[in-house]
Amino acid sequence: MSSTEQPTEVRWRLASPADLPFVYRLVTEVDPRWYRFSRHGLEPSSMIALMGSIAGGAIVHDSNGQPVACALLADSSESGTGHLEYYALPTPHAERCAALAAPDLLGAVFAASTPRRLYVERFENDPQLLGDAAHLFTPEVVLPDFLLIDGTYEDRTTLVLTADVWWPWHETRSEVES
Repeated sequence: MSSTEQPTEVRWRLASPADLPFVYRLVTEVDPRWYRFSRHGLEPSSMIALMGSIAGGAIVHDSNGQPVACALLADSSESGTGHLEYYALPTPHAERCAALAAPDLLGAVFAASTPRRLYVERFENDPQLLGDAAHLFTPEVVLPDFLLIDGTYEDRTTLVLTADVWWPWHETRSEVES
């Protein structure tokens, strides 16, 4: 597949401990954008310990079966909130695959953990990985000039998706796909 072709088959599966090398590689390739994992440095044992605190995760694979993105549900709580970490390898192909998989991953999060509010944090120049569901998220907090990345201070925005917005959109989307 060339870098300009649209992936036709993108799949995801639940993450397992065997995925730690890929997740570590992904964190180091998008550093410092995956701020939760890279803010304290990239020393492998401390990152692996941090990854152990994650409620659940998924690995996105392209049509060749190669891992290209990772979604982790962090800070899932009984209060009905969750925090989704979602990053792809920094290539157009991986980012397209991640965007295609995003609505299905979001559906799995809402079905499995039933959050009232799901948060995603992004820097202003991060690639758009939320696919067709991106418009459902609304900005909750903007931290101006949060971090120096590649010589430019970037804002960091916390986006939120509520269950009240998710479920009607998901049901409409499911009806269209049927």
